[in-house]
Amino acid sequence: MLYQASMKNISILKSDSHLPLLTLVTSNQNLQDVLKSSIDSQRYQLLTANTASEGLDLISGHPQTADAKKTDVAKIALVDLILEDMDGLSFIEELRARHRGLHIIAIMCKKELAAIDMTAESITLMASQCGANAVFTAPFNLAELLATIDRFLETSAAVDSAITAKNISETTPTKETA
Repeated sequence: MLYQASMKNISILKSDSHLPLLTLVTSNQNLQDVLKSSIDSQRYQLLTANTASEGLDLISGHPQTADAKKTDVAKIALVDLILEDMDGLSFIEELRARHRGLHIIAIMCKKELAAIDMTAESITLMASQCGANAVFTAPFNLAELLATIDRFLETSAAVDSAITAKNISETTPTKETA
């Protein structure tokens, strides 16, 4: 029942275009469930993609799903480093090349790290070098993840305000003095 209520909130959440858009790219259903139930539906829109190609479409504002508007552009991408159709590090590089202002949070499960014989420190370094702004290894502190999301959204809002102010000043006619 809790999962259904969570999914209901997500559906409502997707229809509100005034909330910041977050895109979660992972085929890990457990990770999707945890983040869907943890992300505050009153503060964020959360869209999920199971593959890198779906993620690129959602993040670019060209969703393949009917519940997202084509004008929505993600501010933050939460990216699982283990994806079915593309290496997570390559996906982060692709996102960084296409969307310079996008904040990218890489996520990796400790169990998956052990399977590929990597340390959390080495994968954090590699993800950062590929363009990730932050890296979390699950299990992670949800409060810390949400604080990171908030910090990135504040940065995006400040940049958006500065760009808007600059555009307004450039298009506002000035009075010529004689």
